[in-house]
Amino acid sequence: MGAAVTDPDQRPLTQVVEQLLTKAGFSIIYPEGLDSLCCGMPYNSKGIKTVAAERLADMEQALWQASEQGKYPILIDTSPCALRAVEGFTKPMALFEPIGFVNHYLTDKLEFIPEDKPVMMHVTCSSVKMGLSAPMKALLDRCCKQVVIPDGIHCCGFAGDKGMKTPELNASALRLLNQQVPTNCTEGVSNSRTCEIGLSEHSGVPYRSVLYLVDRVTKPLPKTIS
Repeated sequence: MGAAVTDPDQRPLTQVVEQLLTKAGFSIIYPEGLDSLCCGMPYNSKGIKTVAAERLADMEQALWQASEQGKYPILIDTSPCALRAVEGFTKPMALFEPIGFVNHYLTDKLEFIPEDKPVMMHVTCSSVKMGLSAPMKALLDRCCKQVVIPDGIHCCGFAGDKGMKTPELNASALRLLNQQVPTNCTEGVSNSRTCEIGLSEHSGVPYRSVLYLVDRVTKPLPKTIS
């Protein structure tokens, strides 16, 4: 899923990830057949358990090979998919969604220059389950001087693809969001594109992956002369 047509930053998330990791000095390895890989969550949520398990197993095997049997860490750019992998994979691999990956691997490789303008923060349900609420706040504190955590907004109600088929769920869950956006706020961040679609719709500001913000406020650390 790409950016909304009204979003001033039209870069696809894959481009942002590549720019950020390259800036931090990483090389990127993509698994074979990336376009056809799926964690199986869409099938699992609809009760098609056998297909869901098969898709998850295929993804695990592809990432096992790409990571050279767990030698390299794996970044999964959407938190619900990352949680499903964390809970369902059987092979020993270091699995991360964006917040965990940046905090673990990038904070000592990049200089963060925090911005003055406020940023809306949304912690997805899967991120809560992975214990990422505090780590996300800590990361955003590196990126900006004012982090806005709206009251009464927990699950965004998008629930996979239900927000597309039953938008009333999303509208109800986020009914208090728009009134809590500061007038000088132009951006929100999260780590799940489907959640960001609904958050953008009901807040009036574009929500993007936290990786967009991290990429914008960082630069390579100066090289030391040994």
